[in-house]
Amino acid sequence: MSSLCSVQLVWKRWKVISTFVITAIIWLATVLPVQAQGADEELVRIWPTNNTTLLVGQRFDLRVESLIPAQSPPKLESITINGNNFTGTFRKRIDEQLQLPGGSIEVGLPEEGSNLFGQTLRNWSLPKPGRYEIVATLNIDGRQVSARNTYRVQPFQQRGNLNKIIFFVGDGMGTPLRTGARIMKFGVRDGQPGGYLEMEQMPFTGLVATHSLDSIIPDSANTAAAWVSGAKTINNALNAFPDNTPENPLDNPRIETLPQYMKRRYNWGIGLATTAFLTDATPAAFGANQRLRFSYEQIAQQYFDFFRDGWALPETGYRSLKELSQPVDVLLGPGARHFVPNEERAAEFRDTVFRRDNQDLVAVAQQQGYTIVTDVNSMNQAPNDRKILGLFLGDFREGAALGAQNIPSVLDLLIARGRATIDGRGASQLNPPIPPEFATIPKLEEMTRKAIAVLEAVSPQGWILQVESSQSDKLAHPLDPDRTLYEVLTLDKSVEVARQFVAENPNTLIIVTADHAQGQTVGGTVDSRAIREGRIDLNDAMQSFGDAGFTTYQDTDGDGYPNEANPDTKLAIGISARPTFRTDFLTDDLNLPPSGEDGTEPNPERDPNGLLLTNDLERGTTVANHTGDDVPIAVQGPGARLFTGVMDNIEVFQRMAAAISGVRNRQDLATGRPFTATETES
Repeated sequence: MSSLCSVQLVWKRWKVISTFVITAIIWLATVLPVQAQGADEELVRIWPTNNTTLLVGQRFDLRVESLIPAQSPPKLESITINGNNFTGTFRKRIDEQLQLPGGSIEVGLPEEGSNLFGQTLRNWSLPKPGRYEIVATLNIDGRQVSARNTYRVQPFQQRGNLNKIIFFVGDGMGTPLRTGARIMKFGVRDGQPGGYLEMEQMPFTGLVATHSLDSIIPDSANTAAAWVSGAKTINNALNAFPDNTPENPLDNPRIETLPQYMKRRYNWGIGLATTAFLTDATPAAFGANQRLRFSYEQIAQQYFDFFRDGWALPETGYRSLKELSQPVDVLLGPGARHFVPNEERAAEFRDTVFRRDNQDLVAVAQQQGYTIVTDVNSMNQAPNDRKILGLFLGDFREGAALGAQNIPSVLDLLIARGRATIDGRGASQLNPPIPPEFATIPKLEEMTRKAIAVLEAVSPQGWILQVESSQSDKLAHPLDPDRTLYEVLTLDKSVEVARQFVAENPNTLIIVTADHAQGQTVGGTVDSRAIREGRIDLNDAMQSFGDAGFTTYQDTDGDGYPNEANPDTKLAIGISARPTFRTDFLTDDLNLPPSGEDGTEPNPERDPNGLLLTNDLERGTTVANHTGDDVPIAVQGPGARLFTGVMDNIEVFQRMAAAISGVRNRQDLATGRPFTATETES
């Protein structure tokens, strides 16, 4: 997962921003009404977000707060639920929370003297299906000011035969990337696709809207949170909402995710397999509840339900978060920097970054019974009947845009294994050479196979697994379209693994979608040989209409990937929402950032003689950005027909829960009609 800030270049810029500026940005997100319904709602608000659909018994934090400092401290006048007085119960629960160690944090009290009101009733739930209207009234300087939110509570009961969900995420994978990957793999014959991707062969498809609570352009945190919590939140938030205490990003109101809900109620297993660092936004959304996606060390602790004073995520003040957390059984990905305590341990992963609290989370995982693996061989040899933590190498080459916290492109892993080339050159012939250690890093499809095997052994009663191809976004940000398409292919190879599993385990639901799109489109083709030999002006390189012809990618070893990244005729991907950059349309040996500190200036070290393409983004943006396009969703298994049509991303949550509850037809979604044995599974 990933957003603009997940790219190494942008993260370097974030690190130099002062704490004051960050706090100011958070404060703006706090005081500006995200979803106001009227004048009063600009002064008082309630969390969770208005019009959220919850599950019966799903935990959430009910917070009431004022937004603008008053002349004197505001006071709670009343809270009603469907017209019934809830004020006494709310106050009693708040008083109980205040008696806990760190009680003011548990309640989310604003700083003394701020003249703001804020109180959070933690881990509350609604026990019956139906529609609920909550009205909160504050006395602000003698005036009664109210906010009103409406919630729908969806019925839930585990029924039918569905007890496994494999949720595939092609980060940033809009429809053009799927099309480009299909052309790369199968070509076009007789004017028709030469074949279809595994995800394209799944029987039910739809479109998903991806907007966030504060923008039409989302990031990867709020979108992934929408799938698993059913609630809209703002960019950079993970199953949590902004509040009026921005000085503490850990005390925000939270909401339980579907994986947490299923583990708490039915002891389902939880698994994460990703090419992003393990605490990045997309995987974190399935296992963490944090206002800031950048709380990486706290997210890592939440994966193990481990809270301790003196660590980044303390115990004092966060008992309610500990009660909400559920340990993740399978963790496979890079990003050891958020688990290891010091420079020496970080160096084992060719990294220089380590936990700022100098605590050893790997040792905690070992104490909790996890098998620790660090490469493809140790992963494959690890027992399936124990929880597993895999921490793999990242792209530690100097200057690489992905950085030491993210797994290298699958193209580079294939080259390291002798299965692909760039212009006919292997690993040792590239500049810089691809390190031999890259051959020890597992591909996503290998992680997928292992994750399924472990979850089947440790949680036969049921489980949910997220599999993310992150680099389809992280390589799109620095404008590397060829490697980006290879990342779609590695996701599709992982889908193939899952579909093979489902053939023997039909009680499994497979979902393939994207968190958001980027600005790529299949523009045409280029003559790679003519470009290499300098026989064509780059202004004439991209060919379209009848001049485009057909690509010449080949997969001679049958592993599902083209053997050569620069065949004689290759795809040319057009890109919008971009900074200024240069391109020669060929695959670079090393993925470098496209721009410098200013998005109007190309990186002089990248394709210095390439065609200059100017920015259409604001100059402060130095990488390509997300877009607000709808993204495709493909589904197979029990309840799959629920996912057809156009839907919002929070509806993915609602429909997953309905599928587990035995609902099989879209017309039954609103009523939650129980599943009966006479209905046909599909």
